[in-house]
Amino acid sequence: MPHHDLLKLADLALAGHVRPNLPEEVTRILAQASGARAGVLLNGDARPEAWWPESGAPAETTGEGWVSFTLGHDRSQWKVLLQDPSAHDEALLIAARLALHVWDLREALRQTKFDERFRLWELEAVRSIVQGLGGVLDPEAIGREVLGHVVSLLGVRNGEIVLEDPEGTPRVLAVFGEPVLERPIPETVWARGFRRPHAVVAVPAGDGTVPRLLLAVSHKEARAGTAPFDENDVRLLDLFAVQTAVALENARLSRASIEQARLQQEMAVAAAIQSHLYPKESVEIPGVRVRTSFQPARQVGGDLFEVIRRGDELLTIVADVSGKGVGAGLIAAGLHAGIRLLAAEEVPVETIARRLNAYLVTATEDNRFATMAVVQMAPDGSFTALHAGHCPSLLRRANGTVETIGSSGLPLGIVGDPPYRPAVGHLDPGDLIVLYTDGLTEAVDAGGDELGTERLREIVRSLDVADPDGLCGQVLDGVRAFTGPVPFQDDATIVILNRFSKAPDGS
Repeated sequence: MPHHDLLKLADLALAGHVRPNLPEEVTRILAQASGARAGVLLNGDARPEAWWPESGAPAETTGEGWVSFTLGHDRSQWKVLLQDPSAHDEALLIAARLALHVWDLREALRQTKFDERFRLWELEAVRSIVQGLGGVLDPEAIGREVLGHVVSLLGVRNGEIVLEDPEGTPRVLAVFGEPVLERPIPETVWARGFRRPHAVVAVPAGDGTVPRLLLAVSHKEARAGTAPFDENDVRLLDLFAVQTAVALENARLSRASIEQARLQQEMAVAAAIQSHLYPKESVEIPGVRVRTSFQPARQVGGDLFEVIRRGDELLTIVADVSGKGVGAGLIAAGLHAGIRLLAAEEVPVETIARRLNAYLVTATEDNRFATMAVVQMAPDGSFTALHAGHCPSLLRRANGTVETIGSSGLPLGIVGDPPYRPAVGHLDPGDLIVLYTDGLTEAVDAGGDELGTERLREIVRSLDVADPDGLCGQVLDGVRAFTGPVPFQDDATIVILNRFSKAPDGS
C-alpha cells in the first residue's frame, strides 16, 4: 500500500540510508496513487526537488489541470503539484508529510555533523598555523606560512597576502601562482574586501590600531575545472586573515620588545660608563674638603662634575649639557674628557672655558650648549670662580649669611669666542661654596611650583655645618621637603667646598 511504502521510506531515512532518494519516491508514490499524469515536488522555490515521470519535469506547472497540496510543517515549505489527479487521499498526504519531515530531520542532522567537522577542521588549521608561526618574527615568513595553509586547504590556483604599510603603500607578503588583486587596490577593497563567488574572494583584516591586510584567492580547483567559493570558504579565509593580522602584530610587538631590551641594556652600559667618569675618591687640599652628590633623572644624564688637584690647589667643576638622555650624555662625556686634559695643563680657568667653548661650537648642533661653573681654590682660602651661563653658586659664610657668585659669560657652545671674566674671593674657616645644577632649582612640587634660587638659598642658610659629611644630604632633604613625592624632572648635581680650618701656614 502507498501509505506503507511512504512510512517505510521514512524509516529508511531515519536509519540513515542514502537510497532510495526519498523526495523522488514520495513524488512517484503520490502521483501514481492519485492517478495523476505527472507530479512535481517543490521546497519553497520554483526549482523542482523531484518529478514524475522520470523523463523530466514538465515545462509548465501553472497551467490548467495542476493541483497543489501542502506537505510542509512549521520549518519547511514542501508542496506537491499533481497534474489531473483522479483521486485524493488525505491519509496518504499525511504519510507523505511525515516522510518528508523525517527527511528534513536527517538533512539537518547531516548538516550539523558537517558543520561540526568543519569547525574541527578550522580549529586544526588554526592550531597548525599557530604552531608553525611560533617564534616567527619575519612578516614575509608569516605570510608564506599562512598562504601555504590556505592553498592546501582550499585547493586554489592563485593566492596572495598584501599588507598596507604605515605610509599606505601595498606590500606583498606572499604570493602563490599569479597575483590576485588588481593594482591600485581601491579603498573599498581595503575596507570591505570583495567577492566574485565563481572566481575571486578577498577578505580584509586589521584596523586603525594595526596595519591592514588583504588575503585574496582565486580559481578553486574542482574535477570539472573550478568550483565557486561557498560561505565556509569565505569564513575560513576570514579566520586565516585575522590570524595573519594577529601573528603580524605579535611579531611587531616581539621585535619592539627585543629592541627595547637591547636599548635598555645599552643604556645600562652607558650609565655604568658614565658613572666611572665621576670622582671615586675624595680629593682635598689642606683645610678644604669637598662633598658631592649626583641624582640622575634618567639612566644617562647631561650633568657632570669633576674635582681635580692641581699642585696645591683644588679645581672643582660642575657642568650641565642642554637636553636629556643619551645625546646629552655623549656630549657630557666629551666635555668631561676635555676638562681632564685641560686641567692637566694647569691653564687658567678662563682658558679652560674658552677652549671648551671652541670645542662645543664646532662639535655640536646649533641647539646644543652647556653651562659650567668652575672654582679653583688655594689652601689659604682664596678662590677664582667662573660661571659660563651656569646657575649662580652660593657662598655661605660661617655666620649664616649667603652670597651669590654670578655669571662670568655666555654658556659654552653659543658663539665662537666670548669673553669670560672670572670672579675672585676668599673663604674663611667655616665658610662653604655650593655648586649645583638647575635640576635642584627647577624641581617642582605637586602644584607645579618650582623651588627656585631663593628657596635654595634658605636651604643653604639653614645647613648644619657641624655635619660636613651630611651637607649634600641636607640640601637634598630640604629640596624634597618642598617637592614631596614628585621626583626630580632633571639631573641634580651638588658639589660643596667647605673650608674647615686654616692652611698649614696659618693663613
